[in-house]
Amino acid sequence: MSIVLEVEAAQAELHSWRLRHHVIVLSPEDLEGLRARLEQERASVQARIQTRTEELEGTGDPEVSDRGDEAQSIAEREQAIDDNSADRETLEGIDRALSRIKMGTYGVSDVSGKPIPIERLEALPTATTLVDEESPGTE
Repeated sequence: MSIVLEVEAAQAELHSWRLRHHVIVLSPEDLEGLRARLEQERASVQARIQTRTEELEGTGDPEVSDRGDEAQSIAEREQAIDDNSADRETLEGIDRALSRIKMGTYGVSDVSGKPIPIERLEALPTATTLVDEESPGTE
């Protein structure tokens, strides 16, 4: 079976499942607005990572004048590395959300299969669960 046929079969099965379980899907307008917002955020996060990476490549001056300057430089580099790491995690969440939009599963909880309220998705477009399904310290 070709990949196209497999994807179409999976989408048909998902549509059938939604109908059986009375899952209300987001309107095409809602989906497009959230997709555009995710794409915009993705570009912004990528730009921040790129800027920090370029700044990191330009640091490490061997002619640091004193230990205080050296300590400050190290602290700033470590903060930039931590910020890039956090942004990479954000980027992964955005990419997962965009993938879910393409697969037709966006807006449906990974835990219960129930629809995620539009208000939650507007507040947190990368949400994959309902508020009451979250583990402490997630999302």
